[in-house]
Amino acid sequence: MGPSRVLGLLLIALGAALLVAMTTGIGGEIVVLMLGGGFLIAYVATRSYGLLIPGAILTGLGTGIVVTSQGGPDEAVVLGLGAGFLAIAVVDVVVDGARGGWWWPLIPGGVLTTVGASTLVGAQHIGRYVVPAVLIAIGVVLLLRGRPKRREAVRLDPQPRPEASEPTDEPTDDPAATPRA
Repeated sequence: MGPSRVLGLLLIALGAALLVAMTTGIGGEIVVLMLGGGFLIAYVATRSYGLLIPGAILTGLGTGIVVTSQGGPDEAVVLGLGAGFLAIAVVDVVVDGARGGWWWPLIPGGVLTTVGASTLVGAQHIGRYVVPAVLIAIGVVLLLRGRPKRREAVRLDPQPRPEASEPTDEPTDDPAATPRA
């Protein structure tokens, strides 16, 4: 999918957001949610990881903004943003089978959802101790896990190998190599 199609999808999402904002009680706060939806639609169409990241983050953040604007708790914004980051990892594992860097969104997603949830339930002190402890534990695990195995060096022969001979017009002693008329 080319850049003009991605831009087209984003403009459709923005137009839909404005239409919803004009016809419902939800105002301009829905724009972030709809832009995230546009990026997610573009991701589904292209399977480009670069579209999944803003799609999931904007959709989560936009959902939190809409919930807060409709009378929900303020912590919904932080929880929505954290859920957006977590969604990146989940979608990457489910759709692409956990390629190399699938785990990175778990760090900001875990921190944001922990802080948002602890604030929501009135236990702000949990975030003061749990988040640093989790970050330290993740760092220790990364440092202690086994180093990747060294790849064996590929040795090149000092003398090049002869390539398959190409047909020539010179006569040979091999009767199978002589062209038949």
